[in-house]
Order: sequence, then structure tokens, then C-alpha cells
Amino acid sequence: MILLRFAFRFLFLILACSLNGYAQESIGQIVDSSFAIQRDIRLDSLLMKHIRVNKQADGFEGFRVQLFSGSGTEARQQANNLRAEFMAQYSDIPAYLIYQSPNFKVRVGDFRTELEAIQLQRRLSYQYPGGFVSKDIVKFPKLAIEVAEDEEIELPGEYIPTD
Repeated sequence: MILLRFAFRFLFLILACSLNGYAQESIGQIVDSSFAIQRDIRLDSLLMKHIRVNKQADGFEGFRVQLFSGSGTEARQQANNLRAEFMAQYSDIPAYLIYQSPNFKVRVGDFRTELEAIQLQRRLSYQYPGGFVSKDIVKFPKLAIEVAEDEEIELPGEYIPTD
């Protein structure tokens, strides 16, 4: 009985090894390793449209603090006055006058995160109690070279002629 069990297991082992070796040899013959990817032409046009739309955008999604929103005959003048007052006190923070029919709005700052905008809103809350954080398309931050050109500062290792 033990001899029969041993012979059966030995025969099964030999059969399994031979099938495994045969399967490995034939798999390379059956499966072709080269393949071609075919894609729909409409994908290319959709990708080009996406690129074109993103190039037209003059910024990215971010946050600003809205200080004023109003409509009516005096709203534009009030918004301009508030913006001028803000820019006189906080010259380092950009202020924008936005018209979204029928409202004139004054929004300040260009923040990537909502937390940065909340910090400014809290800092301004005593002077502008109605201010709140809103999503907006914010401008790209200026590069160091653009800031230097605006201020006409000489960068280290760069010569800017003065004549």
C-alpha cells in the first residue's frame, strides 16, 4: 500500500514537471510580445482643446477676500473708493475691482490656499467686518526676475545697463 502511494506520487510529480516545462515552451509560441495601441482621433482634438482653454486662462483656481459687493447707481463709485482706500493702506496686497452683472465687487489678495485667505480676512476683520473668503481665478505669482525688472533692482550675477 505504501509502495503504491509512493509510485502514484512519483508518477504525478513527473507528469506535473513535464506539463510545466511544456507549458513554458508553448506560451512563447502562442503569445506575441509586440502589440499596437489604437486610439480614437477624437482624443487628440479633446486634448488640444484642453490645452487651448488652459492657455487662455490668466491664472489658476485660488482664493481671495471679498470686501465689498453692491449694485445700483452708486455701487461703482463705492467700490472704486474702497479699492483706493485699501491700496493706500496695504500696498503689498493686490486689490481687484470685479464686475459680475449687476454687482461691483472688491476682492483682495491672490492666495493658493483657503487658509492663507482666512488669515488675511481675520487680519482685516476689524476694519472690514463684512469681508469673507471666496473662490476666484488668481494671478500667477511673479518670478524673481519679473520683480527685479519691475523694481529695476540688480540681481546677483546679472548686469543691467542704466543708460
